[in-house]
Amino acid sequence: MPSEVWAALLDHPPTRQRYRAKVHRRDPDACWYWLGAVSDTGHGKLKAARASGPSIVVTAHTYGYQAEYGVIAPRPGEDLVIGHRCDESSCQNPAHWELIPRAQNDADYRARKWRRSGPLADVRGAHGRAVAIRAAILAARAAGRDIDAAIEAAAAAGLTEADGLF
Repeated sequence: MPSEVWAALLDHPPTRQRYRAKVHRRDPDACWYWLGAVSDTGHGKLKAARASGPSIVVTAHTYGYQAEYGVIAPRPGEDLVIGHRCDESSCQNPAHWELIPRAQNDADYRARKWRRSGPLADVRGAHGRAVAIRAAILAARAAGRDIDAAIEAAAAAGLTEADGLF
């Protein structure tokens, strides 16, 4: 998407407010989970408006990255993406993001996807994990329960027990 369009989306206060309202913030080192719509890849989706022109559905962490660090300037010949160091596709914590070449992001994924623990090991897949964690946060909020405990339980529910061979 052209930089001018991103600038217009980021300069729309109601969209910024809507984005912030859909992020469950926690401690600075913890993942901040997306509470809105989720794509099949587990990434948050945000309907972003601007002062003039149609609304556009964007990936939430791409919007958040640029809201935090500024519009990503085009770099000819580079295919850059915003990677999640935490491997949580719905994470909105700017401290967990890095602007990296797509090839590096893909290589990082391939290197970590076989780990027995962590987000990439979730048997529900990225979408299922994001939806389960979102549901757990919303249910805990509504019931006045410990949200961090609900997140931990929802995340653990998708991980299989070690087979005991090693």
